[in-house]
Amino acid sequence: MECVSVKASNQASGSRPISVYHNVDGLRISDEFPELDPGETWNKTWDFSEQYDVTRDNHSISLTTTGPNLETTIQKDFDLSDPDIPAQRIADVELVEATNDDGDQIAQAAITFENPSMHANPGEVFVHTEETHGSGELALVPIGEEEATTYVDLDDDPDSTIEGEIRYNAQGINQDNGVRDQMWFRGEVDGEVTFQRQEFEAVGYAGEDDAYRYDDSPLIAQYIPPRRYVAGGVLIVGVVLIAVARWHWSR
Repeated sequence: MECVSVKASNQASGSRPISVYHNVDGLRISDEFPELDPGETWNKTWDFSEQYDVTRDNHSISLTTTGPNLETTIQKDFDLSDPDIPAQRIADVELVEATNDDGDQIAQAAITFENPSMHANPGEVFVHTEETHGSGELALVPIGEEEATTYVDLDDDPDSTIEGEIRYNAQGINQDNGVRDQMWFRGEVDGEVTFQRQEFEAVGYAGEDDAYRYDDSPLIAQYIPPRRYVAGGVLIVGVVLIAVARWHWSR
């Protein structure tokens, strides 16, 4: 059941305090210090199914008490691209207006992350739009907090409709591993924003040979291939058109 229970009873003639420390994957989850009167019994059960560090395959569970202790290891791996795992993920997307260092009004993507786990998954988040080709910031929900918002500067006109994709990865957007998440979005600054979760796609950073650029078709994004492949594509299309024309006029 992925839970652990403690039952304590005081069989002494006077009141006695007890202590219980609950740890999962090296992180202290809770401390309990009840004081029991003579003959009093205390029970506590912890469900640790949502408390794993999902980046591990082997998970340590320990309970230290005034009486006996428990230490065990459980083997459990996670699909780190699954948005339902207890780890950091994108929860909300807004478009806001901000002022840059030059005093100009710019658009920003306000990306809210939530983390139901007590383990932090720091990473980076990058936004690609029709005008923004890979603007990024660090993304982290601090331990002890349920959510946090990261603001990413955009090159898009604040008065325009802005469309693009957001990629978060704890190991880099060009890596197909680690905790990761991806959203498509479209909307206006300080207005309604529609967003939809996508399957994560590893892409190159701006400036890399395989750098990614967002295509402006709704819900569709693609690589702009290297120039030699674009030229090849034009040649193939030209050959096909010539063949179709010959077939048509021969009828």
